Amino acid sequence: MGRRPWARPLFALVVVALVGLAIWWLEYRPRGDGAASPGGGPYGPVDLPPELVAAGLEVGPRTGMLAPDFVLPTLDGGDLRLSDLRGKAVVVNFWATWCSPCRREMPLLVKAYRQFRDQGLVVVAVNVQEDMESARRFAREFGLPFPVALDRTGDVTNAYRLLGLPTTFFIDRQGVVRSVFRGPFVASGQGRDVQEAIDESELGRRIREVLE
Repeated sequence: MGRRPWARPLFALVVVALVGLAIWWLEYRPRGDGAASPGGGPYGPVDLPPELVAAGLEVGPRTGMLAPDFVLPTLDGGDLRLSDLRGKAVVVNFWATWCSPCRREMPLLVKAYRQFRDQGLVVVAVNVQEDMESARRFAREFGLPFPVALDRTGDVTNAYRLLGLPTTFFIDRQGVVRSVFRGPFVASGQGRDVQEAIDESELGRRIREVLE
């Protein structure tokens, strides 16, 4: 029996629809309770719908997967390899100097790092495809105390399948992605004690999860 002439176009249409659904799911899916994340960002942990996973559609590292390894140059002139950080809880934050939400959340990341670093937390700030001097000025402006890695080619950004900035991956001590957060974090409880505000924020909750 010959192939039906409409089969191939129909298959292509189904694939396009699945890709479109995946992008919509990642960008606009609310949390399970239908509310925005308490940290102030609009997105919670990202997991693909089961039917898309079954179809074999890959959209970056998901919860429960090993984080893709990478080696990137840093502002201090060295190289940073993600797998060298095994045994520590790692927050990988992708950002750019032109990204207003990135600028708003960076002070909170700095405070959270200082609060949790003695418990084994490492923050890696990955600048996305900008020159070293732009990244250096940003690091000085915000007094970044953690490594700033430079993804000049965009290869790491592509490996992590970013759909927007900022995007933050929370990686446990075994190198496994525990959660992904798209959008900026903000502290809860304005005007309260900084440590308490971070503890009660979405950022603080996710950090404690990977420190376990």
